[in-house]
Amino acid sequence: MSGFSTAQLRKLTGKLDRRHVHFRKMDERDVDYIEGWFAIAEANAIFGFGGWDREMTHFERVFERTRGETTNCSYIARVCIRVRAGGSSVVREGTGWGTASARNAADAHERAIKSAETDATKRALATFGNRIGLGLYDKEQAGVTPRACDGANSFEIIAPDASIFAATLSAEGFCSGLRRILEGNEDRQQISLWLARNLTGIGRLKVLAPALKSPKGEHYGDLLARLFQAKIARLAEGSKGANGVDSACQQVDIREPADASPLERPEGPAVAMLAPPIEERSSEQCSYPLKPSNIAYGPRIDKAGLSIRTERRQRDKDHLRHVATLPCLVCQAAPSHPHHLTFAQPRGLALKVSDEFVVPLCAIHHNDVHREGAEALWWKRMGLEPLEIARALWAARERTPGEQTPALESARV
Repeated sequence: MSGFSTAQLRKLTGKLDRRHVHFRKMDERDVDYIEGWFAIAEANAIFGFGGWDREMTHFERVFERTRGETTNCSYIARVCIRVRAGGSSVVREGTGWGTASARNAADAHERAIKSAETDATKRALATFGNRIGLGLYDKEQAGVTPRACDGANSFEIIAPDASIFAATLSAEGFCSGLRRILEGNEDRQQISLWLARNLTGIGRLKVLAPALKSPKGEHYGDLLARLFQAKIARLAEGSKGANGVDSACQQVDIREPADASPLERPEGPAVAMLAPPIEERSSEQCSYPLKPSNIAYGPRIDKAGLSIRTERRQRDKDHLRHVATLPCLVCQAAPSHPHHLTFAQPRGLALKVSDEFVVPLCAIHHNDVHREGAEALWWKRMGLEPLEIARALWAARERTPGEQTPALESARV
């Protein structure tokens, strides 16, 4: 398999996501399987749409029986898979079986042949790696992610007050949950308690999920502990006492609290994964109210206040509709289009500037400014300062009824 790329080998040796595994009863036992469309989709994703071929080299009818108006039949099929890996081809074969019944004999034969072909395709593709079904042939299923309902392999996040914050989590969910808690908390004492309560769970990660490592080969358990310790140290560094003693020099006690006794798992469905409430931003950090998050409880994160910040791009449909009712800045025609000043913020692919940098332009001048190579020069020729106008409109967006929009003539050069 030396012809496969590093990315392909990483995918082939990766674990099969348990969410794509189904089971059916067969001879009074449960048999796990993946669906045919999923195996083909994985092959397309790993080998490429033009990187592999499938050929049914043989099929034969095993039996056919007609009782009354119903026809039952069964077929076996052999499928050959050819995968192009570098300059060579890898050939694998698989045999499958399919059966079907229908009132129309032709329908029964067609379904049985298709079922046998799909089964043979899955068996041939499974020889390439866990991601395409190989992990299901291992009785321990080490190549498949743990079952979400498996209590022995599940994790729970413990809150500082020793209550269960989130339960029946996968190893990945446990890591993601603690990471989100760490990023949304700036209280050093609270972070220390979160770490102390969950040290046992972090230790279990290395035992139950030894392959859960970052691209650099560092286990996520070690990575989580290091991130917690780094943030505790950073917050301590920034909170020196009035007496000049550096509180970062004080050791933070992260031992398991004395009252951290084993907790009983609550009855009922798993506790939903909740993000910790994020403290409301001050007016210095964010000059507008943060809307509720679409993916977690609490307000959205103000990314402009992060260590690695991004440009804040505000969205306000009411403001856009209001700007559209104003006359064009150039010719005073109405109605207008809300034009976003492209030079107000760094550009991005399919990413408009913030709605606070919007001015009214009629359809003709709106089209004209978009045809201009350098928009700032176009506005200079028009004798206007659009940024000042946009800021004035944005500042007046929450004016009370009867209050007039500030005069825009003052922004003319």
